[in-house]
Amino acid sequence: MANDETPPVLNLPPTILVVDDELQVLDLLSRWLTARGSRVMLAKSAAAASRHLESNPIDVVTVDIAMPEVSGIELLRQIRQAYPETAVLMLTGNQTTRMAIEALSAGAYGYLIKPVCREEFLTQVDHGLEWRRLRVERKRYTESLEERVREQTQTIQVAHEETIHRLVAAAASRDHETGEHLVRTGLYSEILARAAGWSRAEAGQIRLAAPMHDIGKIGLPDAILRKQGSLTSEERKVMERHTLAGAALLARSNSAVLDMAREIALCHHEHWDGSGYPRGLAGEAIPEAARILAIADVYDALMHDRIYRRKMSEEEALRTMSAANGRKFDPSLMAVFFTVLDAFREVSDKHPDGCLCSLPLDASAMVDECGALPRFGAQKLNVTHLRPDTSKPLVTDAMSIR
Repeated sequence: MANDETPPVLNLPPTILVVDDELQVLDLLSRWLTARGSRVMLAKSAAAASRHLESNPIDVVTVDIAMPEVSGIELLRQIRQAYPETAVLMLTGNQTTRMAIEALSAGAYGYLIKPVCREEFLTQVDHGLEWRRLRVERKRYTESLEERVREQTQTIQVAHEETIHRLVAAAASRDHETGEHLVRTGLYSEILARAAGWSRAEAGQIRLAAPMHDIGKIGLPDAILRKQGSLTSEERKVMERHTLAGAALLARSNSAVLDMAREIALCHHEHWDGSGYPRGLAGEAIPEAARILAIADVYDALMHDRIYRRKMSEEEALRTMSAANGRKFDPSLMAVFFTVLDAFREVSDKHPDGCLCSLPLDASAMVDECGALPRFGAQKLNVTHLRPDTSKPLVTDAMSIR
């Protein structure tokens, strides 16, 4: 049986399905119901009743308990499961209390003993119609309430995301990072997280948390943030404080997104080999969210102009990142990164610097439902064979992403 659908509100006569294996009973009940304006359908078996229910909206079903093949009680259970808003009235010649209890326990709203009188039968049918009306109204109210909750939740979510992006963009603008950089790093992180096996909800969290990775820079002096050349050792020490400052700004929150953002802000400059800062964490001691963001952030930084360095070609950027695989980056995540390069490229194309694009809500469509395989074709570069180019030196501080 198909699941019940709430019927539209129409001024139609009620539809009553009478199920009984005795022709005389079918004829009698049909005449009583037709005389008062009801639309009547008749069935001599549970199978025939099921066909009527599948093809017609039925308000009330009257069912004889003692029927061949499938009993009335079994038919009642089927109706209750598939059509929960359809009222069922049980009729039987068996006067035992046990049978009545079984029928009512199985979901019948009423129980009559044959032979039934006209007035009592029609009164019980009216009770069934009222029972159905109340159930249908409750279902419509519940669905309406759920829809309003979904709409309000979506509105709050959009406002929450926009607030995060605007606040972080305001902080990032001090060192000339663009709002598009924040959008891209969030989307890159979501794609990489999904491909690495994160759930859709978890990947959605990192999309919001990732753009807050450099929020601690809001307290750094302009002379360091906007310096076009390399930083001195003392200036770099000051720059490195932004990880601790960002973690402090995001600490003590009950929000899962802000808690993840705190981990990322604190640890996104930690290196897989333990040579990073601020705590010198290594390997899996570095939170996975921070390891994911590190790859996304460096890829975006190398592929776009920064105040202290011109952008690289993609081949040069990937070669530079490959040289740092196992030192700066988690090797297993780097392997996943190379499988979703087409998805990263699509994000970059859709959100170029200087584009006032609307804030994206979801990048998970760029990854298969299984969360592991990209839906794109072959890669444009044979990245599995990239090696550092020894014919010319790498940019001195190419991996010194601020």
